[in-house]
Amino acid sequence: MLNKRKDFGIYTAIAAVLILVVIFAAMPNKNVKKSISIEAGGELPKANDFFSDSTIKGVEYVTDMSEINSSEPGIYDVKIKSGKKTYDVKLEIKDTIAPTAEIANVDLYESRIVDPQEFIESIKDVTNVKVAYKTEPDYNKTGTQEVSLVLEDTSGNKSEYQSILRISKVKEIIEVDISEGELDAEAFLKNQSDLDKASIVDTPFPVTLGVFPVKIRIGDVVYDSSVRVVDRIAPVGKAVNRKFWTVDKITAMDFVEEVVDATTVSARFTKEPDLTQVGDQNIQITLTDQGGNETIIEAVLTLEADTEPPKIYGVQDGTIYLDTPIAYKKGVYVVDNRDEELGVSVDSSRVNIKKEGSYKVIYSATDASGNTTNKEITLNVIKKPADTIDRAVVEELANGILEKIITEDMTLEEKALAIYKYINKNVYYLGGRHSDDLITEAYYALMKDPGDCYTYFAASDLMLNMVGIPNIRIERLSYEGETNHYWHMINCGDGWYHFDACIHLPEFFSFMLTDAEAEAYSRQKGKNAYYYRHDKEKYPATPAN
Repeated sequence: MLNKRKDFGIYTAIAAVLILVVIFAAMPNKNVKKSISIEAGGELPKANDFFSDSTIKGVEYVTDMSEINSSEPGIYDVKIKSGKKTYDVKLEIKDTIAPTAEIANVDLYESRIVDPQEFIESIKDVTNVKVAYKTEPDYNKTGTQEVSLVLEDTSGNKSEYQSILRISKVKEIIEVDISEGELDAEAFLKNQSDLDKASIVDTPFPVTLGVFPVKIRIGDVVYDSSVRVVDRIAPVGKAVNRKFWTVDKITAMDFVEEVVDATTVSARFTKEPDLTQVGDQNIQITLTDQGGNETIIEAVLTLEADTEPPKIYGVQDGTIYLDTPIAYKKGVYVVDNRDEELGVSVDSSRVNIKKEGSYKVIYSATDASGNTTNKEITLNVIKKPADTIDRAVVEELANGILEKIITEDMTLEEKALAIYKYINKNVYYLGGRHSDDLITEAYYALMKDPGDCYTYFAASDLMLNMVGIPNIRIERLSYEGETNHYWHMINCGDGWYHFDACIHLPEFFSFMLTDAEAEAYSRQKGKNAYYYRHDKEKYPATPAN
């Protein structure tokens, strides 16, 4: 009896399981999607894509999917199978993307009906596409007009494009090299039969590269066109060898002369030269015009190191009076073998103008190569002598003279000559000076009180400075037993020259003398060529002639 009950329990459990299997099999599977959709033209879905869990294996199509065209929108009945179970699902193919196209402009010689398809180069869409005008073009209009096109696929998706319809007997644009220098109507014509009736209207040839409007008359009609001016011809230039200092700023154009091109030409080093290499080196320069055409020329660059320090002129021991301001740089000039304009620095920290004494002043100048020169002078501060004439009094007297002999339109050299002539003829030589003070001595000179060469020198010093002529004071390099002599060097813009307004016997024109002329006169005057002898290390050399 116990065994029969046990068997009955087992059979009952098995039956319950079978009933549950049948019930679940009969119920719809919630893991299966009733339908899915794809974009037309895309890939067909995999069979397991219809399950919520697309990783399920063993799912396959029952329907022959090769018979479904993914580019044809619609709803398709599909059967899939998983294990022994088959499911009915739906595949929806949608077309939601508007067509795209590559558009071309249409350029006609004469008016005609244009099919909208002529504006289309290519269309991209999975379905058939119709092309239509949004607004019909005006075929009677000469020239250019905008055309609107509407593209519509079989699903009703639309897109709009803009194009250009041009009706003209001339080309829209031509290309001309700038070297041609003139426009030819023939080049603009679409049909050469129009040549006898064609002409350029009020259009000069452009002088630069670019696109420019042109009007062409054919018969009674004026048509619009354009010309693109280009440059196809490479520039021509002559290479020249050049010498520079290692510290110079050098450009490629420094090595180029006689450039020939219809456009502006720039120059660059094909390879940057070594600006630290003393001596010769071969270099290449690339010439480029506005059209991008290039020519390479070769030259030789010679570099020289600057090791010569600048020279400071006009720095001399001097004397000033107590409590008198000092213009330390007045009459001081720097000359360098390379640099044209160099400044001078002054260390006057030791000078006390409120106390009598002798003080050291240091002048220094440094060129672009780092070469430095220092000069030290002694400045004596003394009490002003009682018989000294005030500068204002002397300058007022000099102004009265300068107003008569100097005009505003004179050059510096003409002013210097006027001063030379006045002093030479109106100051008198007797021998002996009145004062060591230059201003006081100038007073006596202008008052025509006779003196010596220092008197002429003092008057010259005053007037040259008052009219702004750069000058340097010179004192004769005298040997034992020789007298002193004083004169100036002046620079009117073309170099330093000797200026001596003192009279000479026999008469000698000592204005703007070169070193050679001064030396020649000195040799005539006597032993040791003493007259204009000076320490040439302290003064600039004059031009050769």
